Amino acid sequence: MNKKTLLYGLFIAGISLILAYVSIISQNISTSEDRIGDFVFEKTNQEGTKIQQIIIKMPKLQISLYYQDKFWHIKEADGYFADLVTVNKLFQDINRAKIEAINTEVSIEEAGLEQPQNQSATNAGIEIQTYNDKGQMLDSVIIGARRNNFLYARFPDKQQVYLISGDFDFSDKIYYWLQQPLISIMPKNIESVIIQTDTGQQVAFRTSERSPFYNLKQEKTNIQPLLERFVLFNCREVKKLENTPLYNQTADKTIVLFPYSGLIYAVGIYKIEEDYWAKIDLSISKLPTKIARDYIKDSAILYKNWAFKLDKRIGQYLWNYTIN
Repeated sequence: MNKKTLLYGLFIAGISLILAYVSIISQNISTSEDRIGDFVFEKTNQEGTKIQQIIIKMPKLQISLYYQDKFWHIKEADGYFADLVTVNKLFQDINRAKIEAINTEVSIEEAGLEQPQNQSATNAGIEIQTYNDKGQMLDSVIIGARRNNFLYARFPDKQQVYLISGDFDFSDKIYYWLQQPLISIMPKNIESVIIQTDTGQQVAFRTSERSPFYNLKQEKTNIQPLLERFVLFNCREVKKLENTPLYNQTADKTIVLFPYSGLIYAVGIYKIEEDYWAKIDLSISKLPTKIARDYIKDSAILYKNWAFKLDKRIGQYLWNYTIN
């Protein structure tokens, strides 16, 4: 083979490689463009009610939601109940998100679409995985930074960046995902309060919604600051009671709230080292209203055998509070 023939052969081979590369790129772009208007979570939309598990992977937190006994639970919170509003919003985002455009202007890093499991990643996104009732993964999507009214997204096994519709605005704090508030009572609806400690009882009561509170000495007492803590009584963390030092331990202090409805909330306060925990028991008086009976039937499972870690400021306030 002479030199001229060899050079000609190399030239033809080079042209063939270039044409093959252009063909592959064109095919990929064509495939990507064909997906515009499709649902991002396509298989999830097809499976519908068969969805049994959703895993949300964030750089600082993973949330594993699973459906059991007609409720959504959080694996990372010992199986406590997931917030209904938050889960509904997640499903709305998943069911409505569509691919609006392909994007070739930004890199994966610039779009915030690096793998959230990558500890060295500085622009990691949020990966959402959905599973059906057979444990099969249906969809896996990484969602990144926002651009105007859209979000950057990609599929983990692809490099193509898309713009999608949707919100997908999630917190990386676990308490955001918990069913909260634990207690929500307006001060005007509280009839009386008892605080029980090792040293005895403190009591505040009133004769009507508009009358002031009195202590056992028949003196007026202002417990409004205490009652306001239970308008939206939340926690920072939840554990099964058996997995905490609170198990089989008597509360250091118990605050018992008596609403006019006939419900009784007994909130046990515990101090474990520098942290404050609560255990809530829900019961009803001898003459409860129908609303109270229905509420305890539906809500007792939110408290029974659970321990709730409180915000330190709230825990410290309740720990130190006394009725004057």
